[in-house]
Amino acid sequence: MVITAVVAVLALAAGTVATVWALRSSDDVAAGSESPSTAANNLLSALGSGDVLGIMNGLAPAEAKLSKDYTEATISEAKRLEILKKDADPNKLSGVQIKSEGIKFDDAAAEKVNDHLTINKVVEGKITITSDVKQIPLTDKLVDALGAELDKAGTETDTLDFAKEKADRGGKPIGIATIKVGDEWYPSLFYTLANAALEEEDLKWPAQGIAPAGAGSANDAAKQMVEKALEGDVKGVIALLPPDEMGVLQDVGPVILDQIGKTPATGAKLIELETDAKDVSGGKLLTIRKLVVEAEGETVELSRDGDCYSATVKGETQQLCADQITQLVEQQGGRNIPPAAIDVIARIGAQVLKDGIGVVATEVDGKWFVSPFRTYSELFLTLMRGLEPKDIDELIKAIK
Repeated sequence: MVITAVVAVLALAAGTVATVWALRSSDDVAAGSESPSTAANNLLSALGSGDVLGIMNGLAPAEAKLSKDYTEATISEAKRLEILKKDADPNKLSGVQIKSEGIKFDDAAAEKVNDHLTINKVVEGKITITSDVKQIPLTDKLVDALGAELDKAGTETDTLDFAKEKADRGGKPIGIATIKVGDEWYPSLFYTLANAALEEEDLKWPAQGIAPAGAGSANDAAKQMVEKALEGDVKGVIALLPPDEMGVLQDVGPVILDQIGKTPATGAKLIELETDAKDVSGGKLLTIRKLVVEAEGETVELSRDGDCYSATVKGETQQLCADQITQLVEQQGGRNIPPAAIDVIARIGAQVLKDGIGVVATEVDGKWFVSPFRTYSELFLTLMRGLEPKDIDELIKAIK
C-alpha cells in the first residue's frame, strides 16, 4: 500500500512524464528550498494549485531533466504515429487532476539519513486524484476504436488520507524524501520510492553508501560496465551509475548488496570493445562497433559495418543486415505470422540495426558514467521510430 500511495502522491503529481514538456524552453536549474521540510511542503502545496511548472521545477534537478530530455521526442513520435492529436496540449496529456488540502508535516519526526538525504513525514491532509482517460487527446480513430471501453472507463476519483494511512501503518506516516543538491533541498521521486521499498521490507537506510567511480571517457565507462557485469561485481556496476541521476542506488547500495548476496562471475572476459559515439539528450549514445568476449576457451566477436552486424563464433561468421530482417522473420515464422506483423517486426528490427545497439553515457564532474534510464529511453525511441501510422491502424483492427 505504501508504494501505491507514494506513486499516487509523486508520480501522478508530476502529471506523468509528458507534463515536463512545459519546461522545454528552459534549461535552468530547478528552484530549490533552504530546508528539507520546506522542499517537501512546497511539492505537496503545488499539487493543489495545478501549477505544473511549479511541481516539476520543485523536483530534484536531475530527475526533472531526465523526463524533460525525452518528453519532446516521445510526444513527437506519438503525434507522428497518430496516437495523439497534432494539436494536443502537452500540459494536458495525463487526464489527471490533483487537489491537495490540509497537508501537515511532523518536522520533529523527520529522519535525517545523512548530510544530503532527509525523509519528511506527512501526518495530516488529503490528496484527491481524479482521472478521466477521455481527457487524453487521443486521435479520433483511436477514440472510435476504443469505443465502449473508453466510455466504460469513465471518471475515477481516489483520495489519499495521510492521517488514515498513518493509522493503517501502525503509526508510521508516509515519508517524502528530500535531497540536497548544492546548497538547496529538493523533493525526490526516486528517493521517495526507495524509502517506501525499504519500509515495506522493514529495512533501514545504510549509514554509508557506495562511492561513485566514473571513468575517464564515455567509451571507458561502457567498457568498465561490461567488465564489472561479467565479473558479477554488482558494487562496481552501481558505482558506474551517474551520481546525479542514480545516486539513490548508490546511497541504498549496501542494502541491495546484502539482499542479493554474492553474485558469481559469468566466467566470460571482455577482450575488446570499440564504440561509435553520437550525441543524444544529456550524453552520448555509444553503439557497438566491435565487441570481443572470451568464454569457456572460445572467442566470440560481434562487429558492425553500417546497418550490418557480423557475429563470429568458433571461426564461423554470420551476418545480418537491415534489409534481411523481413526474409528472416518470414523464414522463422512461416505462415503463423500475419503479413502486417511481419512488416512491423521487420521495420523495427531494421531500425534497431540502423541506429545501433548500445548504452548512453553521461558526464558528471569530469567523469563518465552509464545511464540506465537514458539507455532505456533511447531504445524506446528507436522502437517507436521503426513504427508507422499504419501499424497503429492494424492494432486498431485487432482491437475491433
